[in-house]
Amino acid sequence: MVRLYKKSLKGIHLIAALSLIFSACKKDSTLDRQPSVTYGKAVALFGGKAQSFVLKDAAGVPQTIGFSFSEEALNNLPATNSMVTIPAPENNGTLVDHMSVDFNAKGHEPPGVYDVPHFDLHFYMIPEMEQMGIKPGAEMEVLPPGEYIPQDFISFPSGDPMMGKHWGDATSKEFNGQAFDRTFIYGSYNGKFIFHEAMVTLAFFRSKQSFTDIVKQQKKVQRDGYYPQTYSVTYDAKNKIYTVTLNQLTLKHI
Repeated sequence: MVRLYKKSLKGIHLIAALSLIFSACKKDSTLDRQPSVTYGKAVALFGGKAQSFVLKDAAGVPQTIGFSFSEEALNNLPATNSMVTIPAPENNGTLVDHMSVDFNAKGHEPPGVYDVPHFDLHFYMIPEMEQMGIKPGAEMEVLPPGEYIPQDFISFPSGDPMMGKHWGDATSKEFNGQAFDRTFIYGSYNGKFIFHEAMVTLAFFRSKQSFTDIVKQQKKVQRDGYYPQTYSVTYDAKNKIYTVTLNQLTLKHI
């Protein structure tokens, strides 16, 4: 399984590695070190397989974190909503503690916007046990202070148990007369942002397209760490593998 994912990601990592090697030459005159890829534990996903990875440059600085899954996962989807946790690589150097694939068989609110079959692809910055303890109530409605809220993002009503309150970009096409196919979401709980999320429709995955979109940034951050500037979904037709990533990780301080 690990060899399958290493093979499928080879092209992506090679392109990134070449650029990182070039930039690393300025930092490391010995040229002893090389960019590296570390993998998490492979897990079953809806009849397929999934596995996380982190790409670091020659200095050990994380550049990209994400996960891949086999096309079989889309051919064995459950009829009801389902969530699968994907362990992140150990000591990955990012804020990501773990990931999850949440399949929404009939979508969710707001009606007329996200009520189509789609995936919520979470990158959590809190431990899984803490995530599972999230519940509706007063803490769900405590919003982060305004200086931490990304430009154009608004909070959705209520919130989701074992997830948190979701925030969407009011300028996204799905809020401006166009159909939803993919979007980026922030998530908060008890006054703190706790996850990044790529939300992608089943139809888009099955179209086998690839994309990279920008991530609108928070005005300030609540934790020191590496934050994504873009996110991507790619499809490897040869190996029939999908990959979801947070890219251009950039160190920010409170």
